Amino acid sequence: MTVATGLSGAAFAGDTTEVINVQLDTDPFSAGLNVVAIDVLSVLGAATALGNTLSVQVDTGDLSLSNTQTLNGSGRSESIIRVNSASEALDSIATTFGNSATITTCCGTIDAVSIQETGTDTSMTAISDVIADDWALNPTSTATAVGNAVAYETWQGSRITAWAKQTNNAAILAEASLEAGLFADTATITATAIANSATAGGENTTLDVDANQDNFGPSVTANAWARSADGEDVITTATATGNAYNVENSYGFAQVRSGQDNQAQITANSDVTLDLWEGWNASTAYAVANTTLVSNIGSDLDLLTLQYNDGNVDATATFTGGDADGGVGNSGTNITDFVTSATAFGNAASGFVCATCGGGIRANNQQTNTGNITATSTVNTGSNGALIATATAVGNSASYQTVQSGP
Repeated sequence: MTVATGLSGAAFAGDTTEVINVQLDTDPFSAGLNVVAIDVLSVLGAATALGNTLSVQVDTGDLSLSNTQTLNGSGRSESIIRVNSASEALDSIATTFGNSATITTCCGTIDAVSIQETGTDTSMTAISDVIADDWALNPTSTATAVGNAVAYETWQGSRITAWAKQTNNAAILAEASLEAGLFADTATITATAIANSATAGGENTTLDVDANQDNFGPSVTANAWARSADGEDVITTATATGNAYNVENSYGFAQVRSGQDNQAQITANSDVTLDLWEGWNASTAYAVANTTLVSNIGSDLDLLTLQYNDGNVDATATFTGGDADGGVGNSGTNITDFVTSATAFGNAASGFVCATCGGGIRANNQQTNTGNITATSTVNTGSNGALIATATAVGNSASYQTVQSGP
């Protein structure tokens, strides 16, 4: 693991901090934990594996940044927990990032160039596996695996001018699982796999930001599943993304350019099995090859998106259950609802502004999808309760909104 934290160079004219960061990691990196116990009050397990990581924070003044991160080793995190019972809390977190950079300032400008690449024949894997043989109160299992990630943010900053180039060649896998005799109160299982992630935003800030993202790895996979003889308020979510670019800004003109190319198989699987179930439950799978989401409040937005997907995208949400414990509603009976939702996109672009705050949109969008896009939602259960199943598959989607503020 290569770490650069709080980097700052010598200040030069105008109280500007200059940072030049070059990181190369050629070896595998891993973090693992294995907890075995009988009856406990609570367990928290967190395994974090990082390849190259950069954190820059400038409290006052401007920032000039050049960042280059190259990773040729595989990363893996594992959090494995097994107990008989956990009466207060049971939480497992596994996190793997290949290259990551976080850049924040207050009251100053950001001028930044960031180049990140993961090598071929590598993998970024996060596994969170939790078992409570008897029961657990409010258990959670979370797995996050990311190839490349960069974030730019400023508060009361006059300007962000940034270019990000991200190339992922690694296989990305996040898998979160939770199994218990009884899920008491709630249970939350979340798996998130992303090849390339870029974010930017500010307040009272002018943006000129550009992200070029290429996902050439073989696959991006998120698996989330839950098993229990008796479950209540069980929420299982699997999210798999090839390239993601998110921009949120307020009260400053925003010029955003996004170029995204995905060649990988994108797969999200969410699977829940409950013999007896009650409360509000959900099995959700979301898979997208390329996504660009931009919001600018208080000023105009100039948005250019170029998206190309040649990989298959598959989202599958499944619920298998016995009878619901109670009926529908909350008057004299238990709420017993289950929702399965599977959503798959090839390319998705969205722009949002507040028209009455002084904002308008100029958009130029080009989307090409040649991959198979599949969404499958399956329910197999017994009696009682209310069931909702949705499946949505879209090749190309573009959405632009100018809305009024207030009532």
